[in-house]
Amino acid sequence: MNLSLNQPTPPAHAPARRKPGGSATLDISLTMRQGDTGTTPDARPGSDWGNELVAWVNRHKYYPTQAAMNGEDGNVTVQVVANPNGHVTAVEMKWRSGSQWLDMALMGLFRDANLPPLHDATEPITFNFTMHYILIRAQ
Repeated sequence: MNLSLNQPTPPAHAPARRKPGGSATLDISLTMRQGDTGTTPDARPGSDWGNELVAWVNRHKYYPTQAAMNGEDGNVTVQVVANPNGHVTAVEMKWRSGSQWLDMALMGLFRDANLPPLHDATEPITFNFTMHYILIRAQ
């Protein structure tokens, strides 16, 4: 699934894919621009857990000041494991942005976090989350 804050409407959501061993996978992508307030009318929580996750991220995300001061932007991907109650048990760096500040910000966002609970789930979920940090530069 590929969700972006700058799209007028999120794309249709596919159900989570099941991996051997019972854990579900979900790929989510989110774009964040420097100066974002953390809210967007396009990402409201609904019955779909992916929408609830995006809304949670919108409430907790931030663009690191150090990265903005250094002119750093880029894409970061982490793999997150969460229990059915939403508690994150593991976060692993999958793709670095080239900025230690952006990488640490996304790792810190999920580390030991309490995400929305997984509806009717009995097994942990594993998903990859990509944050697209975009620095707005004056012309």
